[in-house]
Amino acid sequence: MSHTPKKRKPSAAKRFAEIETISIAGITERMGPLGLHMYAESYLSAAQALPKPKVPFEPVRPYLVCHAIELVLKAFLSLRGAAMVELADGPYAHNLNSLLTKSIEVKLFEFASLSEGMINAIHHATSYYGGKVFEYPAIGEALSAYP
Repeated sequence: MSHTPKKRKPSAAKRFAEIETISIAGITERMGPLGLHMYAESYLSAAQALPKPKVPFEPVRPYLVCHAIELVLKAFLSLRGAAMVELADGPYAHNLNSLLTKSIEVKLFEFASLSEGMINAIHHATSYYGGKVFEYPAIGEALSAYP
C-alpha cells in the first residue's frame, strides 16, 4: 500500500499574498511595495500616538513598532523583486533578523541609514516579536523583568 502525502493547504498569509498586481486600463503594477509601506506607516503612527505607558512593560507599543519594521523591510524586499508570497512565509515570515539581513544584502544602506543601536534593537526584539511575547503573556519573561 503506497502512502501519498496530503497536499498542505497554504497559510492564510500565503493565500492573501498570491495576488500582488493590479491592472487598470492596460497598466499593470505590483502593489506589494506600496501596500506594505502604507501598512508600515499606519502601524508606526499608531505606536507614536499611544500615551506614555503607566507600567514598566506594556507590550502594545513595541508590538506595533516591530510590526512596522517587519512591514517596511518587506516593502523594501518587495521593491527589490521579492514576491509577496515569498515574504509571507518561510524564513522571512515574522523574523526581523532574516528580513534585516536580506535587506542589507540587497543594499538597504543605499536608501536608508540605521545606527548600530537601531540594528541591535531590531536583533534584540526579534525573539520577543517572533515568539509572540508582545501578543501573549510570557510569565518567564515577566519574572525576569522582560530583559
